[in-house]
Amino acid sequence: MPAITVKTFAGERPKLDPRLLPNESASIAYGCHFNNGNLSPLKRPALTGIAVLQTAKTIYQYLNENWFAWDKHVHAVPSPIADDPWQRVYFTGDGYPKVTNNEIFSGSNMPAASYRLGLQAPEVPIIASVTEGVDENEDGASIDPNDDETRYYTHTFVTAAGEEGPPGEASQRVEIKYPDEDSTYVTLVFSPPNVNASNITHRRIYRTATGGGSADYLFVAEIPISQNAFTDDIQGEELGAALNTYDYEMPNEAMIGLTSMANGILAGFFDSTVCFSEAYLPYAWPSDYQQTTEHDIVTVAALGNTLAVLTKGYPYLFSGITPSAMAGQKLEFNQACASGRSAVIVNGSLIYASPDGLISLSTSGLSMLTNQIITREQWQEYEPQTIEAYHQEGRYLAFYGENLDKGFIFDPNTGDFRHFTATADCGFNSLVDDALYTCQGGNLSKWESSPSVMSYQWRSKDFEAQDISFACGMVKGVNINQSGLRIFADEIEVLHLEPGKIPSAAFRLPPTRGDSWAFEVYGRGTIHSVSIATTMREVVA
Repeated sequence: MPAITVKTFAGERPKLDPRLLPNESASIAYGCHFNNGNLSPLKRPALTGIAVLQTAKTIYQYLNENWFAWDKHVHAVPSPIADDPWQRVYFTGDGYPKVTNNEIFSGSNMPAASYRLGLQAPEVPIIASVTEGVDENEDGASIDPNDDETRYYTHTFVTAAGEEGPPGEASQRVEIKYPDEDSTYVTLVFSPPNVNASNITHRRIYRTATGGGSADYLFVAEIPISQNAFTDDIQGEELGAALNTYDYEMPNEAMIGLTSMANGILAGFFDSTVCFSEAYLPYAWPSDYQQTTEHDIVTVAALGNTLAVLTKGYPYLFSGITPSAMAGQKLEFNQACASGRSAVIVNGSLIYASPDGLISLSTSGLSMLTNQIITREQWQEYEPQTIEAYHQEGRYLAFYGENLDKGFIFDPNTGDFRHFTATADCGFNSLVDDALYTCQGGNLSKWESSPSVMSYQWRSKDFEAQDISFACGMVKGVNINQSGLRIFADEIEVLHLEPGKIPSAAFRLPPTRGDSWAFEVYGRGTIHSVSIATTMREVVA
């Protein structure tokens, strides 16, 4: 005789008609998980007792204990420099690109202070004037004029962390008749920076020198930024290394979407332009390293040495060992990114929301994850343009809606959906304790860490039975007294056992015939199996 038995549980596959679902799949799955094959309730988020900015839209954990918060959508990354003594964090989205460090971050709302990322070139050239000595040969004749020297001077700004910016314009030409004479020197006069938003503390001075048929600027001295004059009486053989920061430009002030690649390169974007920093020099952003895309960029994400660039049109991959050698590849898939905050790396692939569903992008290419699971029309109910997502134990966890008060979990391994009811203004994935933290009204919670659980709802597929009268049922599990059961025949409820009313043994069903049968379990108990059969012997088998 026929029987319905479900011993393992899974989530929804909305695209399929409920009668065509696999036996373990749900037509409705809310507030539950199936980590060990059983139907169990999700744990609630647990308040941490930590409060941040009440209007926070971005949170970031600094030094594993301090929490930064912004009321804007911000991208923050730690310093790519190993054992950085300043423990710097770089971020975009809060005005021009910025950096904070372990000396200035602390305050009532962190980061309490920050500097502008990058250094400007000095605005005013050095003013140089020569004071010459008199050099004569033993016979009283003047020195050979071929020994005269022509110099130019330039200078750069330097931060307290030793970061050096690009040089300013060259000084006027300086002619020196007796360059080797001790009494000959050049007086240099400087102007202060017009704006010092980058923590400029020093200035480095360079002058031209010729050797081997080529000319370059060589290091003369480093002086405090407050010093407005310097006397250069340094001989040529005492000069230092050549200037090498010619193209160390500041990042574009509109750059956002900061991310860190595996080779020490930071990347960001503005409009349809992708930007790359010098490797392990996050303050230097040469414009020669910029590349463009066909459509405006929505967000970027690092996949090792590859940068995934999601746009309002085609996605791109940019790869290279050095920032000067980045090569772009346009992927011929018309899968635009509907929400920059939807993009998150799960199991090594970048998953993001497109207008058609969830897309997986990796270095090997792009694939549609949900085309066999959910229709485009059904996907629109998730309001993809509002999705903010995070990774959680190998799954894609998303909040959506105008107030981010709805959520779903997508498992890329099994391909099923389940939903939950929770609200979050923003979240943060901590790698240190492998936890997802969410923020609501300035209060931080740790996802699925509370001893209390959500109330779930799980409804089975429609089992076709051809005018069968099922007479018995049985539910097995743990704490099944905390769960309720509904049984439907031809979509009409024929039995409802409220929480506390499900027997521990087999039970009788009202005499009913039907062509289609389904059941629904709800509550907080853990369910191992649900069986419906025509006889007691079948239901307990």
